[in-house]
Amino acid sequence: MTSHLPASLLGYIREANIPLALGALDEPDEPLVEVNEAFCTLTGYGRDAVLGRNCRFLQPQTDEVREARKQMRDFLNDPEAEAGRFEVPNLRADGTPFVNLVFMSRLKKRSGMGSLIFASQFDLKASKGMTDLKNYDEKLGKNIDDMAELSANYGLMMRQSAELLSQSATTIANIRYDG
Repeated sequence: MTSHLPASLLGYIREANIPLALGALDEPDEPLVEVNEAFCTLTGYGRDAVLGRNCRFLQPQTDEVREARKQMRDFLNDPEAEAGRFEVPNLRADGTPFVNLVFMSRLKKRSGMGSLIFASQFDLKASKGMTDLKNYDEKLGKNIDDMAELSANYGLMMRQSAELLSQSATTIANIRYDG
């Protein structure tokens, strides 16, 4: 499933200390084509249990989830939308609920075609507030700092908010995706 993805993109995702996932926009039902160990730890599911499935399987059937799904579907159906942030109720493999703050961005090749969704996740339910979000930022920032030379070549500026860091991580993933 990942054979068509650049090794540098896969390495970036697999080595990240924060939950990351890739979904295939050009396949029916946008299945996951890559997740990292942090994603597996967050959700309680192993890679083999999630690859090839849409993340919807993590969501309970509630009105709150239906609204989040609608927002995500609107994002996915709008080719002009580059990034979105969604609070999505999820269930871990053991049934434990959590609120997943999901940042989704399209990965586009220089040709302008985008066939992947890059997503980072943050467990809001376990968060005690800004301290945990700052720790998440720092972890994401470390992953980005590991790529500092590559980032500098593309004039990226790193900021402290989770959303901007996520967008920066997406930019790096885009660079890795399209060389």
